[in-house]
Amino acid sequence: MTAAAEFVEISDPSLLPAAPLVSVHMLTYRHAPFIAQAIEGVLAQQTDFPIELIIAEDCSPDQTLTIALEYQRRRPDLIRILTLDRNVGMFANASRLSVANRGRYIAACEGDDYWHHPHKLQLQMDLMRSDPGMVLCHTDYDRRIGRRVKKSHHALERRSRIAAGNAYVDLLHEWTVMTATTVYRADVVRDFQLSPFNRLDWPFGDYNLALFASLQGRVGYIPVSTATWRKVFNSASNSGFTRTLRLRVADFECKEMFMAKYPVAEEVRRSVLTEAHEIILRDAFCAGDKAECQRAYETMKALGKTPSSVLQRLRMLTMQLVLPLWAVQFFRNALLVVTTRWL
Repeated sequence: MTAAAEFVEISDPSLLPAAPLVSVHMLTYRHAPFIAQAIEGVLAQQTDFPIELIIAEDCSPDQTLTIALEYQRRRPDLIRILTLDRNVGMFANASRLSVANRGRYIAACEGDDYWHHPHKLQLQMDLMRSDPGMVLCHTDYDRRIGRRVKKSHHALERRSRIAAGNAYVDLLHEWTVMTATTVYRADVVRDFQLSPFNRLDWPFGDYNLALFASLQGRVGYIPVSTATWRKVFNSASNSGFTRTLRLRVADFECKEMFMAKYPVAEEVRRSVLTEAHEIILRDAFCAGDKAECQRAYETMKALGKTPSSVLQRLRMLTMQLVLPLWAVQFFRNALLVVTTRWL
C-alpha cells in the first residue's frame, strides 16, 4: 500500500540532468539544525555519472524549508524540492519521492543524517554496475550521539551478521543496514511499494524494504564508513520507551510476515522469533508494559527458551510483583542504570 502523493515541486527542469543515474532521496521534517550538513554531504559527492537530490520537505514549523530553498537557489542544476502547505506525514512524504524519482538507482539520506565520504556513491555504483544481480548496496557507518562520534560502527562492534550476498536470513536475525548508507535499484523499490510488505501501520519503511530486496537479488557491502547516523535525543520518558516498544513489536510482526511468505528452516525461525522476543521483553520492561512483557515471556517459553540472563529474570520478577506503580517505576529505573548499554 502506498500513501497518496500530493506536492508542489520547486525546481528548474532546464538545468537538471536529463537522465540522472542516481536519485538521492532526502526525507525531512523539523531538521533545521541538521539539514545543511545533510545537503552538503550530497553536494560533495565526486562521481563520473549524473545525480540529482530530491528533498521531500513536510511543511516543517522551523526553518527547514527556508534552508533547503537557499541550497536549491545555489544549485538548481542538482536540487529539486517537493513540498506542500500542510503536513502529510512520513509515508505520504516518502511517496512524493517515489513519484518524482528519475534515477535508475535510489540512494537515501534523511535530513538529520549526513554523508562524510566524498566517494560514497562512486564506490557503491562501481560495485553495483559490476554485478547486475545486485539490488542493494550498503556500507559501514559512524554513529553520532550529541557531539561524540563513534567511528565505523560495524567494525567496532565486530558484527557477525553484516548483510551481504544472499542476505535474507542474516537480515531476519539482525538489522545491520543503516538507511543513509543504502543504494537500491529503483525497480526493486517500485515493486516493494506495490507489495503487501509496504505496511503503513508499521513505524518504519526501511527494514521491510531491505528484507524485500534481499529476496530479489544479492546485497553488496563495502566495509568503509561513508555516512553518519545521528542520534537525536528526545527525553528518556515513558512515552519514549513506549515508542521504542511499538517499533520492536512491529519489527517482530515484519519478520513473522516475511517468514510466513518466504519460509526458512525451523531452527532459523525459532531463533529469529526468540531473539525478537528477548528484545521485546527488555523494551516492554523499560516501557512498564506488564501485558507485553508477559506475552513476550510466554512466547519465549513456547519456543523452548526462558529468560536466561540475570537481568532478564530481574525484569520479569519486577513486572510480576503486585506493587504500586511508583514501586515498579523505581525498580525499573534502578535496573535501567545497569541495562543502558543494551538500549
